[in-house]
Amino acid sequence: MDEIRVAYSAVQDMLRRTEDELKRLDIELDDLGRTASSIVVKKIESRLYYYEQWREKDKNRCRLIGSFEPGAAAEAELRIQRRSEAMKEYKRLLELRDVLHKNLQSVEKLIRPELEEIHFEVLWGDELASRVSAKGKRVHVSRYLFHPVKQLFYAEQISRNQLNEVLRLRCFDENRPDKEDILSALGLSAYRPLDIVRKTHGVSYNDYIWFRFPGEKLTAKDVLVR
Repeated sequence: MDEIRVAYSAVQDMLRRTEDELKRLDIELDDLGRTASSIVVKKIESRLYYYEQWREKDKNRCRLIGSFEPGAAAEAELRIQRRSEAMKEYKRLLELRDVLHKNLQSVEKLIRPELEEIHFEVLWGDELASRVSAKGKRVHVSRYLFHPVKQLFYAEQISRNQLNEVLRLRCFDENRPDKEDILSALGLSAYRPLDIVRKTHGVSYNDYIWFRFPGEKLTAKDVLVR
């Protein structure tokens, strides 16, 4: 997994550099123009002249550079050459950007964490209120008590977000100024409701609800604070 994350970071960096170069070329091409042109020599009344010529709306257009003499069109030639190179580079970078976007999406799928499978019981004292089973995006709740005070869940099928909100209600306020101290005391480094209730069993001074996770040999007297 570490190798995948390194690759993901490398693709992100390459994409950023590609986007930066596209922006720089955009500015340069705004100055150079984006229409292909060429240098032609025209003879007018026995005299030779350099012209820059291009196609516009199905018609040939041109502008006078000056009378013919060696090197007189050098600046225009360099400009036309640079425009051609910049346009080719711009097209190549657009294609590269598309490839990098697709690769980034593919790598994201590999590093995206799978939803954790969760199982626990919710009790009121030593009475079983419900059993919760979360697998994938959906959560199934088997309810055994229907008392409005003793039961946390209102339905048998809820979403992960809804479950997370229920768990959050059984945690201390995330905005507490001593949040970091509490997390440290619990042995945690981040505010994640599931991790917190695994430590606290979702206990509150306001009721007799608590959570028991698989493998725990606990009763109400072991966890309740009153």
